[in-house]
Amino acid sequence: MPSDKRPGLTKQVLVDTALRLLDEVGLEGLTVRRLAAELGVRSPALYWHIRTKQELLDGMADAICRAPGMGPPRDDEPWQDWLLRRARAYRATLLSRRDGARVVAHARSLSHETVALFERELAAMVERGFTPALALHTIAALTSYVNGFVLREQAAAPAPKSLDGAPAAPQSVDGAPAVLAAAVLEGGGTIGGEAFEHGLRVFIAGTSAVLSHEQDGPATASAAR
Repeated sequence: MPSDKRPGLTKQVLVDTALRLLDEVGLEGLTVRRLAAELGVRSPALYWHIRTKQELLDGMADAICRAPGMGPPRDDEPWQDWLLRRARAYRATLLSRRDGARVVAHARSLSHETVALFERELAAMVERGFTPALALHTIAALTSYVNGFVLREQAAAPAPKSLDGAPAAPQSVDGAPAVLAAAVLEGGGTIGGEAFEHGLRVFIAGTSAVLSHEQDGPATASAAR
């Protein structure tokens, strides 16, 4: 019979175990009771370290967000390259965890350590010409883009298979509107690496335009009108 306490049980152990269970059972199957059983304790023992399941989810989300390696750009790294690297690493981390994007979407708070790393990122962007508000909006928008994109990827149904277990041939686009059919045949899907990279290119181009507009100042903007 499991005991109420176990030596070495910490919040970090709970988070690490919960992330491992997440990969096995998914977010729907992850319960406090299941976690306690995995750790060999009764459920009340977990509340010495986490007060609610939401606090556990926050800890899991915090670990997922930090896993790609948060922090400012390298000394010789343009902000554009840094944001691309940051977004790609973040997407890869979310995809590496079952329901990873859903866990992050459910988070309500992050640790002081993560907030401190975020502060360093914002400060580096300000050094590169961003206002504090534009720096915050830029990273927030990019994070939302990656989260939303991966949510769709992880929610997509598995590719259908033929009777022998091999992937089925692509479905025909006969009867589809002409431009849509042409787009699909050219590889114009809405999820996957190519679609993700297109979104990143658009995001960087748009951010560059906004930054240039703010750096030009109101006088230039008024003249342009």
